[in-house]
Amino acid sequence: MRIAMVTHVMPYPADSGTRIRVARVVAALRRRHEVTLLSLEVGDARAAATALQVPVAVHPARVRRGLDPVAVAAETTAAVWRAVREWRADAVHVQGTFGAAAAAIHHGPHEVPAVIDEGCVYHLSYRRAAALAATPLHRARGLVRTWRLRRFERTLAQRASAVVAVSPDEAAVLRAIAPTTRVVVAPNGVDAGAVTPSPPGDAALFVGLLSYAPNRDAMAWFAREVLPRLASGGPEILVAGRDPGPELEGLARVAPQLRLLGFVPDLAPLYARAGVFVNPMRGGGGTRLKMLEAMAAGKAVVSTTIGAEGLALTPGRDVVIADSAVEFAAAVRALLADRGQAARLGQAARALVEARYGWDLCLAPIEELYASLERRGAAA
Repeated sequence: MRIAMVTHVMPYPADSGTRIRVARVVAALRRRHEVTLLSLEVGDARAAATALQVPVAVHPARVRRGLDPVAVAAETTAAVWRAVREWRADAVHVQGTFGAAAAAIHHGPHEVPAVIDEGCVYHLSYRRAAALAATPLHRARGLVRTWRLRRFERTLAQRASAVVAVSPDEAAVLRAIAPTTRVVVAPNGVDAGAVTPSPPGDAALFVGLLSYAPNRDAMAWFAREVLPRLASGGPEILVAGRDPGPELEGLARVAPQLRLLGFVPDLAPLYARAGVFVNPMRGGGGTRLKMLEAMAAGKAVVSTTIGAEGLALTPGRDVVIADSAVEFAAAVRALLADRGQAARLGQAARALVEARYGWDLCLAPIEELYASLERRGAAA
């Protein structure tokens, strides 16, 4: 089967959650299918093709003004379907709501079956952002944007041949808004074999792309509300991620133990220093690869409920859940003070990802989906 993948990010280098997932989906599908990839983001197509071992083309997306909350220029949509035809694809796999909008899935009907991966639930993130808005006016505007995006994503999901969710919770949302559309769950995973566990260190660690607004909000909240409740003079809070922004940089200037490290190509030394991994997310959606990677490194994790959502975790065994600043600070202090307990949590977390979150196991439902589409096409 020939599959054309359309993604709003260039999956090379694989330095963010979405890029990692796209690269892993490509690797899973190319074992049995011919895969070609169209990136709507500028990037090094030659290097990406070498890394992914599939042909890669680039057509930078253009947006336009329009009534839809995600309005993509007609020339971008034309480029998507021109690539599908030129590659003689039997199906198109689009990444996220933006990719689905670029392919105009909401207009239908489609030349070939269209599968949306990790999309049609971004309105959940918008709703959370609205709840965190600073003023009633901003909250109201955020709720209007949420309502408009939910309607748009509902149409996308209804017109798709199938939608891939990353968690059972998001699958339930999709089934509610598009009850006749096929929904499969293919969680995010981790290559545990590529990560060497280490004993607890003496620092707290966060890893995440800080240009992503929910990550930036998480660490700004941690710096404002949690850090002052930790012991003065320590511990060090190591933050690995590019583009922290002026607010977080300002907070770091008055709290020297908060160390903004920027992009760190090799995280192993940071995991070795970490006694606890912090995940103070208050927004966003999906499942967090940062959680899975920290667990694979054998780190004890303190997370908010939102930060841990979608993962089969047992609080107190695999993770510590803390939603208030007081609870979060107490949990961090306790684990840094009790390295035995931190080690036990980290070992349980590592065992869980080894058993349930290997990429092959997580992405098998996508391969099963395409196998069924192939059978259906052969029978037509």
